[in-house]
Amino acid sequence: MLFKKRVELVRLKMEERGLPALLVSHLPNIFYLTGFTGSSAWLLLTGKHSVLFTDFRYFAQAEEQAPFCEIARLELSPAPALFHQIKNILKDKGLSSLAVEETYLTLQEFNKLKEHGETTLTLIPCSGVVEDIRVKKDKEEIECIATAARLADAALKETLPLLKPGVSEREIAAELEYRLRRAGAAGIAFSTIVASGPRSALPHGLADTRKISEQELIMIDFGAVWEGYCSDMTRTFVLGEPTPQQEKIHRVVCQAREIALQAIKPGEQVKAVDAAVRRYFAEEGFGHAFGHGLGHGVGIEVHERPTLSPKGTELLAEGMVFTVEPGLYLAGQGGVRIEDLVVLQSQGPRLLTSSSRELLI
Repeated sequence: MLFKKRVELVRLKMEERGLPALLVSHLPNIFYLTGFTGSSAWLLLTGKHSVLFTDFRYFAQAEEQAPFCEIARLELSPAPALFHQIKNILKDKGLSSLAVEETYLTLQEFNKLKEHGETTLTLIPCSGVVEDIRVKKDKEEIECIATAARLADAALKETLPLLKPGVSEREIAAELEYRLRRAGAAGIAFSTIVASGPRSALPHGLADTRKISEQELIMIDFGAVWEGYCSDMTRTFVLGEPTPQQEKIHRVVCQAREIALQAIKPGEQVKAVDAAVRRYFAEEGFGHAFGHGLGHGVGIEVHERPTLSPKGTELLAEGMVFTVEPGLYLAGQGGVRIEDLVVLQSQGPRLLTSSSRELLI
């Protein structure tokens, strides 16, 4: 029933936009609408019909996971067969136009779909039809994300005692990912970031062979997957006694986090929350050291709407799940990022991540 309800919401969006049919090609959107988890699928939605196309490898799986859909079998090289079937279905229903997800359909697929066969088909590039609904999470989705966050918190707690001088970043990442899997996570949400010393100034410094040493910053950014939903969290530590500069940067980042949490409320502009943090960093003399957005939505994908950045256009709303991740990065010295995952409720943000934010291990 949950998936049927979501499909009906998409149909309402289609009606609002004047779209008689929609071809969903983005796999996370297909999972959201059907529950299907295979790696090869296309979903055709009309006013009354839902047709899920997949190949031999996933046909039985599709019948089990998406029982309310009509399941259509494709060859392993799907494009010609898929487009022929789609055109026939639309023709039978008297439809001559089809909306496609312009963000995800390749130019080659677009052209083949447009040109295949003799039937004239008008293609309508569109975006956000499914994402407009996905941006607000329901109760079940929030619980899945919260579980993924709890698994990450537990795995980090188990891994921290292993951080010793001479241990490599890749060893830390491997130990962390092993503990996530052992705790029941389906996998990691993205490639684990472990960046130490000067490398901690790299916001996306993937784990390397570098070995950690005392009195240097260690940034760890990782996430778990539970029932198809992601978590995301960053913590920064120092082995041994931190330097005054390290303590200052960490203190400023923690205060920026507090400023952001105070600014987050339903109806607030995402860019206004981001701006509050940038003003504070500038006042502290670190305006040059914060170059990425304050946060991003998390759900089926680890980067979703809303986007908290200077270019963000959305208003925050109840049910949105997103990160709050202020960071400062000083080339040649190191960086500090504290990233928490929150769900926005009527009274404000509720933290889904609970790991200690202390600098010392």
